[in-house]
Amino acid sequence: MAFTPNQQQAIDHDGHLLIVAGPGSGKTTTSVAKALRILRDPKRSLIMVTFTKEGAVEMRRRLDAAQEKAGGAPFGEDRLIIATFHSIAIKHLSRHVNRQRVLSPAHQNLLLNDAMFACLRDSDPKEARQMFERYMYAVDRTQLELPPDVSRAIQRYNELLRDTGQTDLYSIMRDCALKVHAGQIPPMPFTDMLVDEGQDTDDLQKHWIFAHARAGCKVTIVGDDDQSIYEWRQALGYVGMKDFMDTFSARRIELGDNFRCRSEILFHAVTLVELNKKRLGKTLVARRGKGGSIVAYRTASAEQQAVALATLIGANPEKHSDAAILARQNLSLDLLEMELRARQVEYRRIGKSIWENPVIAGYLSFLQSLYDNSTVGVLSVLRYHGIEEGTKSALLREMDGHAGSFLDGAVPELPGTEAAERKKLQDLANSCAYWRNQLRPNATGTGGSVREVIIEVGDLYAMWMGKPNPAKLVNTCAGILSNLNGTLSSRLRLVTTKSRSENKDPLLLMTMHGSKGLEFESVHVIDASATDNDSSVVNYEAERRLMYVALTRPKNRLMVWFSGKPHATITEARIPIENQFAQASEAFLKGN
Repeated sequence: MAFTPNQQQAIDHDGHLLIVAGPGSGKTTTSVAKALRILRDPKRSLIMVTFTKEGAVEMRRRLDAAQEKAGGAPFGEDRLIIATFHSIAIKHLSRHVNRQRVLSPAHQNLLLNDAMFACLRDSDPKEARQMFERYMYAVDRTQLELPPDVSRAIQRYNELLRDTGQTDLYSIMRDCALKVHAGQIPPMPFTDMLVDEGQDTDDLQKHWIFAHARAGCKVTIVGDDDQSIYEWRQALGYVGMKDFMDTFSARRIELGDNFRCRSEILFHAVTLVELNKKRLGKTLVARRGKGGSIVAYRTASAEQQAVALATLIGANPEKHSDAAILARQNLSLDLLEMELRARQVEYRRIGKSIWENPVIAGYLSFLQSLYDNSTVGVLSVLRYHGIEEGTKSALLREMDGHAGSFLDGAVPELPGTEAAERKKLQDLANSCAYWRNQLRPNATGTGGSVREVIIEVGDLYAMWMGKPNPAKLVNTCAGILSNLNGTLSSRLRLVTTKSRSENKDPLLLMTMHGSKGLEFESVHVIDASATDNDSSVVNYEAERRLMYVALTRPKNRLMVWFSGKPHATITEARIPIENQFAQASEAFLKGN
């Protein structure tokens, strides 16, 4: 394969390097070629860090395919590790300290929900979660000022975590980064490191990377500060990339050739993002030239938007055989999803589903505990029984990471527990024992009464909610689960495992955040409307970066939808606006 001059320079460079890779610039291809060049030297070894499991799998697939094509065997973990920061931190830390069982993100969330339910009084739950994230990822936590109820929730979360006898991914990443930074554990024994999506690194991850660079590991960071859209996860963006260059005198190589977007589309995206002041300057060129289409369309309402867009897609399937619909929030996709279903348009929705709702996650976790003895599953229902925090902690300590005895009806001695509270625990334990017995294989060797358990637990869980909307949600999900086939564990796996089908879906629905790194022939950006509080937005640069990511996903056709007044970024990008559906549709469809 022929590389551009800048791609070849990036592949060949053998020191600390920052690759500033614009959208559609072939950064993954360049990274794979650089990795192969490094690994051709038998004395060298490489860590490749990605931000998603899917990214790690894809990078490994490409490397293995290239190595096989060259007649070589796949590289072993002694020479090549490709994984997320958290996975690598677990491997790194476990080499030097006793390994603990790590809670899954879903179980971490259940503990946090319980802590917030018990402690939050004045703080908004969404803002409290953001403060929790900032605290858990902070290098120096003493510098953070938190509301008292948020501080109590964090303290309670850590108590629950300790009482389960497990650790979480926050602690793993923080312990690993700070220990290697302080010299308490040695860096990973690899000669080279390549960090993908470098703009998304946070301060802890930066400490981990810098510790390896100081120890002599040759570090390449690949990223684009214009696509830094995870400020709420403490991503450093421009600041982190510039700090790497300044600290290690890293060479900067720019990949500005865009092989994805037609020039009509890229022009408006660049017009928008160049308004930002805190960015690394770069020159982007649309190598595919002209022939694309871009238009914004004003509708009367979100409901009309959904109807019109579903109509356009249904009438022009050939223009949507490789397409995406992007929204700021998952909630914006709900109306459209119903319209697409009504027209029997095939699609796949990426992002949070009903099964990831916190209430449903608690219900599923409790069901799961009935067969895997999870203490977290039991914890998820204790709050609804009025069990005191001290009793909860004592019970978790007695369980010691295994709730089997309690779930079989045996409540341990808990000094200081009131008789009424102990009766509540015993009633719950008796119910669990009954359900577990129902789930056991019967005399014929077939599965027990799975359907009955799902419905009975669902009815009780709905009653525990105490509010109609959560209760209705639980009953809906219980009904779906009960109509599936198989064991309880197989049913739970089916509804909680995201599809990884290799079949390409013609139409994807997802958030703008979720679209980063992807490309499509056609893209619709919906609900790009101004809001009542637009004037109070304090980070206009972040707003521009998010819209820039959305605008650079399509190859040939882009349509931006809004009702009322357009979002400021649409005006700033100078996207032409149409008020008539026929004209807007015609303008969109002409792209090729």
